[in-house]
Amino acid sequence: MNTIRERVRQFRELMQKKQVDAWILPSNDAHNSEYVADYWKGRAWLSGFTGSAGTLVVTREEAGLWTDGRYFIQAEKELEGSGIKLFRMFNPGVPSLNEWLADTLSDNAVIGFDGKVISQNQAKGLLDAFADKPVTLSSDDDLLSAVWEERPALPVQAIFRHEDRYAGKSCQEKLSALRSVMTEKNAGYHLLSTLDDIAWSLNLRGSDVSMNPVFISYLLVGHEQATVFVDSEKLDDQLVKYLAESGVETQPYENVWASLSQLPDDASVLLDPAKASRAIFDALPDSVTAVEGKNPSTAMKAIKNETEIEHFRQALRKDGVAMVRFMKWLESEVPGGNVTELSAEAKLTQLRAEMEGYKEDSFRTIAGYREHGAMMHYAASDESDVTVQPGSFFLVDSGGQYPDGTTDITRTFSYGDLTEQEKKDYTLVLQGHVDLTTAVFKTGSCGCNLDILARGPLWKEGIDYGCGTGHGVGFFLNVHEGPQGFSQKLINEPLKPGMIITNEPGIYREGIHGVRIENIMLVKEHSETEFGSFLSFEAITLAPICTRAINVEELSRSQRQWLNHYHQTVYEQLAPMMNEEERAYLKLKTAAV
Repeated sequence: MNTIRERVRQFRELMQKKQVDAWILPSNDAHNSEYVADYWKGRAWLSGFTGSAGTLVVTREEAGLWTDGRYFIQAEKELEGSGIKLFRMFNPGVPSLNEWLADTLSDNAVIGFDGKVISQNQAKGLLDAFADKPVTLSSDDDLLSAVWEERPALPVQAIFRHEDRYAGKSCQEKLSALRSVMTEKNAGYHLLSTLDDIAWSLNLRGSDVSMNPVFISYLLVGHEQATVFVDSEKLDDQLVKYLAESGVETQPYENVWASLSQLPDDASVLLDPAKASRAIFDALPDSVTAVEGKNPSTAMKAIKNETEIEHFRQALRKDGVAMVRFMKWLESEVPGGNVTELSAEAKLTQLRAEMEGYKEDSFRTIAGYREHGAMMHYAASDESDVTVQPGSFFLVDSGGQYPDGTTDITRTFSYGDLTEQEKKDYTLVLQGHVDLTTAVFKTGSCGCNLDILARGPLWKEGIDYGCGTGHGVGFFLNVHEGPQGFSQKLINEPLKPGMIITNEPGIYREGIHGVRIENIMLVKEHSETEFGSFLSFEAITLAPICTRAINVEELSRSQRQWLNHYHQTVYEQLAPMMNEEERAYLKLKTAAV
């Protein structure tokens, strides 16, 4: 099976044998993860599309892939010649996956999927789409393993403690908070299947998923005892003892299904239908009640405590030093033609690795020169790698994992002459970034209420970008964390003090260039008046923003003031951590405009 077409053909043959009319294959794993272990990268294997978000549907006659605006350019290239049609999600006139299936399939069709990788809400949404047409859902099988002969094994990387001195709260305190919510919901048990929620709750981290310090597991919390279902090879004696002292027993990963099926009669289990799989709900006996509600840990870990915030600041200072050294290296090497996208990526990882506590990058670095920067999630390869030239833009989006925090930063660089269009695009992105950073907003506001502040300067020029403006960030966890975010899509999650969120507007001109500026921000209390309470943001990422690409005269007075104050803060925070030569360079790059 050397080609995608051949793989899809053999998959269709298996579907016919199983009497399945359509098969749904999402990008996530059995734990609703965005980034997954190789074992679950079946959608990439079968379709050839390697982006982190997308769903493949194969019918007896057709195949389609649905993905969002971050991946349109990439998906178009990777699907070329595969026979798989690209559906650009949220574009006018483009049907959703469920709508397309309902329109394409005949009455009494059988739709198949692995019930472990489809959430309960997704399965319900599929049934709702077929409200006027009889359909059968088949979710008890995983056809992929039958055709993916060299499917990787599940990872068995070691688990390690994330010490309380970083976390600010113990495992026992976190489990107690979960049990309080369980009591409020009249639930005797709570099953967590999302890996970052489990890692946060237990103050443990792992390496099962590249660049995401999580471990494959389930956590069943009762009022007296909790059980983590995880491969025993990942645990040493000290961790087993730590868990036991925290009131957590260990069982093999696959035992979760037997444990769910053997819950006491009339038990009640708190489950998040947006996160828990269809298979989890199906595993519950008829006598057990599923209490549907959001995972309480998702909201708890989104609001960082004072200990976490202080460590986050330290991580961002270290990361800032690495970024400044990277910028200095770029500035000396690019004019001589000594930098490629891949060598820049390797250099930045090397500089981060020199920082105390560095574990790994927080995601694959996006280092895109010129038109590659227009691909929002571009990943350089030996085939696509190019030399970075002084002209146009070099967009670098990167981050690191440290015990004291997860980082995510984008800077767009230029080292030569720029066109008026390039300067205009860069200035508009900076204006949107600053306008969102400086917002003061009423308590209770959601990210969807504020997203327009970043897009406003672009919209005035008839420009937009096909993704959200920002996302939450985990604490030595996943770089993308909910529930908060900036997006045009409705996000009914109020921003609260202690939340961490990115601010990353951009302009992406296909085949020409990309511009993005990204900082991590902290939500803070701002003021209390007779009209209510108000919140604001503090930019806590510390690295210079390229100023040579700015049309300074286009900035408002307040925008210039923010930029100059930000750069003064960057210098004051980072200079003490640098040598004399680096301080001189930093002074130059943070000079007032």
